[in-house]
Amino acid sequence: MMKRILAIILLYSSFSHGADVCRNVTASDQVDSCLKSKKDSADKYLNEQYSMLLSKVNSEYINDESLKLDFVKNIKKSQRDWIKFRDSNCKLYSFQIDNKSSAYETTINECVAKMSETRGKELAELAANI
Repeated sequence: MMKRILAIILLYSSFSHGADVCRNVTASDQVDSCLKSKKDSADKYLNEQYSMLLSKVNSEYINDESLKLDFVKNIKKSQRDWIKFRDSNCKLYSFQIDNKSSAYETTINECVAKMSETRGKELAELAANI
């Protein structure tokens, strides 16, 4: 399992929001730290894109309060639903791993990082198209 996780970390080392802790990964505890860092960075990126999208909607729809409120309501609902999906999907992704092991948490962190990075890019694209 650790070989799989090490392969994953090498595959995703191109994340643009990775941290220095991911350089020269050679041991499983370093993989754990790296993926925790990537998850935290991806979550931060996701939150930034979410905030930027809301700000863009608020500024672009300033003259149509009703439409603005509807759009914001839909964005918030979509994001809450997406977070539920992400968390459920990541549990499924790591289902066969003992949930008390560090490999489980590492696998969850890798999944959350990957999905949050992708979602952040989706939100950025949505904001760019408003």
